[in-house]
Amino acid sequence: MKRYFQQTLYQLRNQPLLSGITILGTALAIALIMVILIVYHAKTADYAPEVNRSRTLYVKWTRTVNTKKKNNANHSRSALWLVKELFYNLKTPEAVSATYEMGDVLVASPGSNEDMNIPMLLTDPGFWKLHQFRFLAGKPFNEEQFQAGALQAVIAESVAGRIFGGTDEAVGKTLMVNFTAYTVCGVVEDVNRFCEMAYSQIYAPYTSNQAVSQVRAGQTSGNYLVMMLAPSGDDFPTLRAEVEREVARINTMIGDNELQLMGQPDDFRTQLMRKFANQYEDLDRPYWQYGIMIAVILLVPAINLSGLTNTRMRRRLEELGLRKAFGATRSSLVTQVMNENLILTVLGGLLGLLLAYLAIWLMGSWLLQTSWGSVATMNVSMISPQIFLIAFGFCLLLNLLSAYLPARKVAYTPIVESLNHKL
Repeated sequence: MKRYFQQTLYQLRNQPLLSGITILGTALAIALIMVILIVYHAKTADYAPEVNRSRTLYVKWTRTVNTKKKNNANHSRSALWLVKELFYNLKTPEAVSATYEMGDVLVASPGSNEDMNIPMLLTDPGFWKLHQFRFLAGKPFNEEQFQAGALQAVIAESVAGRIFGGTDEAVGKTLMVNFTAYTVCGVVEDVNRFCEMAYSQIYAPYTSNQAVSQVRAGQTSGNYLVMMLAPSGDDFPTLRAEVEREVARINTMIGDNELQLMGQPDDFRTQLMRKFANQYEDLDRPYWQYGIMIAVILLVPAINLSGLTNTRMRRRLEELGLRKAFGATRSSLVTQVMNENLILTVLGGLLGLLLAYLAIWLMGSWLLQTSWGSVATMNVSMISPQIFLIAFGFCLLLNLLSAYLPARKVAYTPIVESLNHKL
C-alpha cells in the first residue's frame, strides 16, 4: 500500500491535469449523492427528541366508507373517540400518543406588550414517553394533570427567552394562549424542524381545550394523529395484527360505516411518503425515483472517469509492460491500477463530502425545506459514522465502475505492444 501511495503521488505530480480532473469529477458526483443522502438521513434517523423513530408506528389518516352509499368515503385524521376506543386500548405498545395540531396561537405574558404567534401542539402524557425532550427547566404535565384538564404548558427555550427573559424565570409563570391563562410547567430545548412529529413551540394537554376534547360515540373522523411505540421493530407485525383486530371490532360498532386504515400503521419512512389523506397507493415510488436518480448521478461520471483512467493508463503502457516483462501477473497489474485509482477516488470522495456539507450550509433555505414549508437547521445527525461509511461505499463503487475495464484492458495488452507504445 505504501508503494501504491508513492506511485499515486508520482502520478499526481506527473499528470496533474488528468489526476485533478479525476479527483474533481469524483468529488462532484459524490457531493450530489451525499447531499441527497445527508438530508434523507436527517429526516429519518433516530435523534432527540425523536429518538424512537425506528420503533414507532404511525396512523396519520383514516378512511370511513358508507357501505350503503357507493363512492361515499370520508378521509381525515382520527377522531378522539377512535383514539380512546381503539388505540389507547392496545396491549402491544409501550406507549401510545395522540396529537392535535392547533396551528399558530397568540401567546403573551400578562401585562406585557411582548407577544408571539407560535405553533401549538395538544397532546397527552404518552407523548413524553415516546419522545425524549431535553428539559432545561421544570417538567412535563403528568397523567393527573392531563385527566383534570389542567391548563399546563411546556414551552420552547426561544419562547421562554423572549416572553419571560429566560428558562428558569418562565417556570410557574402565567402565559396567555389565545387569551386563556396557562401555567408554564416546563421549558424544553428548541426542536429541529425535521422532527415534524415532535416539533412545536408550545405543548399542552388536549384535555385543556374543551372544543377539541369532546368525544362523540361512533365518530371516526377527526383531527388526531396517533403514534404507537413498539418494544422493538421486530414487534411491528404483532402490533399491526392487533390494530387490525381492533379495527374489525370498531366496525361492528359504527353501523353502516366501515373504518379503513389503508395499510396503516406505517413505519417512520413510509409515513413520510403518505402526505395526503387519500394517498395510499405506490408509496414506494419515491424510493425508486431516488434510486434511479442516484444511479444516473453515479453512472454518468463513472463513464467519463473511465475514459480519463484509460487515458492515464495508456500513458503508462511502457511502464506496465516492463512490469509484465519482469514477471508481474495480469491480476497484480489490475490490482495496482485499481488501488491507485481508489486512492484518487477516496481523495475525491473526501472533497465531495466537504462540498456536500458546504452546499447544505450555503443552500440550506432550499435543501432543508420541511414538508410544511419551513426551513430546518443543520444538526448532529447529519454528521455521523454512517454518512462517512456510505460515502466510502460510493467511492468503492465509483472506483469499480470507472477503473476496472481500463485496468483489465491495460493488463491484457501484449508485452511487445506495451514496450513499443509511443504517445
